[in-house]
Parts: sequence; structure tokens; C-alpha cells
Amino acid sequence: MEENHKRLGFTLRVIQNKIKAIVCSSIPPSSKGPQSQLQGGILGFLYHHQQQPVYQRDIEREFRISGATATNTLQVMERNGLIVRKALDKDARLKRILMTEEAMQGHRRIEEQMDRMEQRITRGLSAEETAELHRMLDIVLDNLEQWQQETEEKPDG
Repeated sequence: MEENHKRLGFTLRVIQNKIKAIVCSSIPPSSKGPQSQLQGGILGFLYHHQQQPVYQRDIEREFRISGATATNTLQVMERNGLIVRKALDKDARLKRILMTEEAMQGHRRIEEQMDRMEQRITRGLSAEETAELHRMLDIVLDNLEQWQQETEEKPDG
């Protein structure tokens, strides 16, 4: 088992599992809260982009999800009272996505918890070390995304 701890993928999975366990135990479940990590991420994106219009295509691009996944997720979020979609006067097909006030209040509490989590994760790291960790993890993510694209491409012939 000690050998597994030397594998970066294993360590990242353990870290993810710890974060998920802490989040699940420290944030009280709410019937009006997000029902999945993707929904939580979308609410976070909307929360941090309140000053600009957000449309479904922005969600698809930001979370690297298909149009069908975005449509289904947003429909569930709308039914659960987390978001509303407002059609634009100039183009009724284009609908701006907005958080409901109740979702906004709930997300503020989550943001506070995430700030505490960030402080705990980076405890003992200098600002420079934290920035370097972010830089290196971005490289890891880019490498994995490139590999995923390569494996999804169909060979000619």
C-alpha cells in the first residue's frame, strides 16, 4: 500500500475523497441546495459572475460538458428552485441564467465554508508555494485533458 502513496493519481483521489467527506459532514443538507457536484459548481460559477450575463453555452464551456448534460442539469436546477432562466427581449431563444435569492443565500454559506477549507488546505504553505501548487495542478489538469482528447479521437481508416 505504501507504493500506492507514491502515485500522484492515488494521492489526488485520496485528497478529493477527504475534501468530499469534510464538505458532506460540515455543510447541512438542504432541500434547496445543489444535488450534485456539478450543480454546486454551476451555482458557484453563477455566484462569481453575477455582474455579467451567463448563458448555457458559458456553462458548457466552463465545465466542459455537452449541451445535453447542461440542458438536463439546468432543467433540474430550475425545477428545484435554484435558478431561473430569463429570455432576452432581442432573442427569446437566448436565456440568461440567474440564481434564485434562496440559492444565493445558501451559496454564501458554502463560500464561507470553502474559504475555511482553502485556509486549512494551504496551512503551512507560503503564498508563493500556494501559487506554485496551483500552477503545477493546472499543468496536470491540462495534461489529462490532452490525453483524454487523444484517446477520444478516432483514428482514420
